[in-house]
Amino acid sequence: METKDVHQTNHSETVLQLVRGIFHDVRTLSTKEFTAAKLEAKQEIGKIAKASVSLGIGALILAIGVVFLSLMIVFLLVQFTILPLWGSLGAVGLTYSIIGGIIILIGKNRAAGAKPIPEKTLRSTKEDVRYIRERATGH
Repeated sequence: METKDVHQTNHSETVLQLVRGIFHDVRTLSTKEFTAAKLEAKQEIGKIAKASVSLGIGALILAIGVVFLSLMIVFLLVQFTILPLWGSLGAVGLTYSIIGGIIILIGKNRAAGAKPIPEKTLRSTKEDVRYIRERATGH
């Protein structure tokens, strides 16, 4: 009877060690996956910030150029057509408004396809959970 108790105690300790090991693995993997997701997000935010600065400066310079070209078109319309100054300004403004609306619609459609979730980390986490589940169930 005493041998059975010792064997049962060893078996209980082995199961307990297995459960502890699984929880330790889950905690370690969770920490690593969270750290990886955080790092990936920081890298993406850094890329977005650098791109935003370049885009902002480029957009400002482009806007100044568009203003001068627009004024040139307005004065050309006044000079070579029968349109008065206000009519030329209206024609150029309407043209830009239509073009701007089309560009906004295109941008809206492109933005709808953006995914802010770190896909690689999510995929890796799912694989880790699957591995832990298989190890815990013995399959």
